[in-house]
Amino acid sequence: MGIDKKKKTLRKELIKYMMTLSFSLAAVTALYVAVNTLGMNAGLFYPANYYEHEAEKLKPMLQSAERIEEDMIPDAMKYAVLDKKSKQKKAGNIKETELSLVRKKIDNKPYVNYKQKGYMIIDRKDEYCVLEYSVRAEFRSSFLRKHFPNYEMTSLCIMVILLIAVIFIVTTLFANRLKKHFETLNTMAKQIKQQNLHFTPEFSNIKEFDHVIESLIDMRDALQASLQAQWHLEKTKKEQIGALAHDIKIPMTIIKGNAELLSLSPHNQDQSDYIKYILAAGDKIDQYIDQLIHLSKAEETLHIKLKKAKVKDLVESVLNDAEAYIGGKNIEIELKARNLEGQKAAIDRSLLHRALMNILSNAVDCTPEGGKIDFEAACTNDTLIFTITDSGKGFSPEGLKKAAQLFYMEDKGRTSNGHYGMGLTFALSVAKLHQGDLTIQNAETGGGQVSITMPLVQD
Repeated sequence: MGIDKKKKTLRKELIKYMMTLSFSLAAVTALYVAVNTLGMNAGLFYPANYYEHEAEKLKPMLQSAERIEEDMIPDAMKYAVLDKKSKQKKAGNIKETELSLVRKKIDNKPYVNYKQKGYMIIDRKDEYCVLEYSVRAEFRSSFLRKHFPNYEMTSLCIMVILLIAVIFIVTTLFANRLKKHFETLNTMAKQIKQQNLHFTPEFSNIKEFDHVIESLIDMRDALQASLQAQWHLEKTKKEQIGALAHDIKIPMTIIKGNAELLSLSPHNQDQSDYIKYILAAGDKIDQYIDQLIHLSKAEETLHIKLKKAKVKDLVESVLNDAEAYIGGKNIEIELKARNLEGQKAAIDRSLLHRALMNILSNAVDCTPEGGKIDFEAACTNDTLIFTITDSGKGFSPEGLKKAAQLFYMEDKGRTSNGHYGMGLTFALSVAKLHQGDLTIQNAETGGGQVSITMPLVQD
C-alpha cells in the first residue's frame, strides 16, 4: 500500500504549529495593547506623563501664592520649599536624600527626572517650590495603586503569564494530536506482541506515521505467515508421528501375540522369564504408542468438556493416585491447600487429573529416597493455581526453556526410566485448553517446580 503524496508530513505539521503559535502570541499581544489603550482612554489608569501635566496646571497658582501650604498639593505629589540663597528646605515632605540631585540642577533645569520620579522647579520671589511626582503609568483606583504600585511591572507580569498560557495551550493541543497517532502505533505493537494478528489498522493523515503503520502491517503479515507455516509443520510432524505409531503397533501386536503363544507351550524357567520380559516390554511399548497417537492428534481430538466440580475432590483424587504411584519408595508428598473448602470450578476433571498426575509422576521419579514433594493447590478470587515442587536436582538452563516440548528429555539430572518427554507437553496442552498456562522453574530449595495457572471459572 503506497503513501498518498497529498498527505501531511511532520515537517508541515511543525510549521503549522509554529505559525499557529506565532499568530496566537501576536494576537494576544495586540489584544493586550488594545486593552491598555482602551483602559487609558477610559481613564482606568494614568499615562506616565499624567502627573507632569497636573504639575504644569498647578504651576501658575504656586508661583503667585503668598505662601505655599500642604493642602495646596495633591495627594499623589510631594513638595518642598527651598530658600533661594542657601537652597535649604524651609517646608515640605520631600526627603533630604531626594533633594540632593534637585539642588545640583536647580539653576539650569526646570525639570529633573530620577528613578521614575519627576521634579518640577517653580521659581518664586525668594524661594523655590519643588514638586515631586511619578513619571510612570499608574492605576487610577487608589486600591489598585496601593496593592500594585508599579503598573508597568504588573502589566508586564500579566503579559508574560498570558504568553506562557498561550504557548502551553497551543503546545498541548498539538501534542494531543500527535499522541493519538502514537497511541495507534502502541496499540498495534501490543496486538502483534500478543499474536492477535486479525486487527484492522487505522491510518493517520501524516506520512511518517503511515510509514510506520505500514511497517507494522508488514511485520504482522510476516509473523502471521510464519505462524501458519509453523502450524502446518507441527501438524505434518504430528501426522507423521501418528502414522509411524500406527505402523509400529501392528508388528508389536504380532510380537506380543507370538510371545503369548510361546507362553502356552512347554518351556524351562529361563525361557519363561524371557517370555515375561517380552510381554512386559510389549505392554510398555503399547502404552507409549497409545500416548504418541493421542499426542499426535491432541489438537484435533482432544476436546475439553467443562463441568462444575469440587476442586478439593480433584486434589484429593490426584493425591491418592500419586501416593499409589510412589509405592514402596521413601518419598513424602505434602499437600498445601489454600481456600479450597467449598470451591467449585468449571473444569474437565479427567484431563486435569491426568495433567497433574503427569507432573507428579515426573516429580516422584526425580526425587531421591527420603525426599519430599510439595503439592500446593490454591484458589484466589479469579485464579486456580497448582504448584508441584520436588526435591531433586532441578532443571538445567536448557530444560527450563524446553521441558514442555514434545520428546524433550534432559541429559542429566531429570531423566528417568519410563519417561520420553511427553508428560509436560500433555500438561501444557490441558492448561491451554483451560485458558491457562504452565510455567517451569527451579525452586529456592533447588528442586524443580512446575505450576499450572488457570482462570477460576465457576459458571
